[in-house]
Amino acid sequence: MTLLRFEEFTARPRRAAALQGKLRDTPGGRLFGLWRAQIGPSMNIVTRASLWPGEPPATPEAADPDIAALRSRTLTILTRGETPPDPARGGIVTHRWFILPAEKVAEMVAITTEAWVGFEGDTGSEPLGLWQDRAAGDPAHVLLMTWYPSLAGWEQSRFWNSAAAGPDQAQRAKWGALFARRRDMLVDTWVTVHGAEST
Repeated sequence: MTLLRFEEFTARPRRAAALQGKLRDTPGGRLFGLWRAQIGPSMNIVTRASLWPGEPPATPEAADPDIAALRSRTLTILTRGETPPDPARGGIVTHRWFILPAEKVAEMVAITTEAWVGFEGDTGSEPLGLWQDRAAGDPAHVLLMTWYPSLAGWEQSRFWNSAAAGPDQAQRAKWGALFARRRDMLVDTWVTVHGAEST
């Protein structure tokens, strides 16, 4: 079973860029993405996601002197989740966390994948996957990563943003209603915005 290891490294002040350069190798695993945020968390946080064919090992860089703190989570794939974004495309990648009752996860995945059918064509985006933090019980913690061609494209894809409606988003009413249903299930949600791959 493929697992996603999602690590958030808090670098010591002014050491995030140097730390990021040390985190590109994942021996035994496969790098999914390595980012510093454009919008959301501290500029000192470097986020690394990697795919593993089984239980991921402990983070080998944990003792690096550039690291002030590390949060590591292991997630199971709910849908998609094994094809990383291509940094050569540019654009942005969003990381959105959903907190919701555990018994609602399967329904939330079904609603989300149904919405993607029209959402991708209308917005030019690519949902990369949904993963569930296996250490969180109830409520469940689910991660969604999505690639967008630009920050403006992400803003125009918000289901509640009526200003974005128009002929270029012909299926907006359907996927917008599905995303609204999904939001009604949630206890909490938040998003961070990252370059396709920060350097």
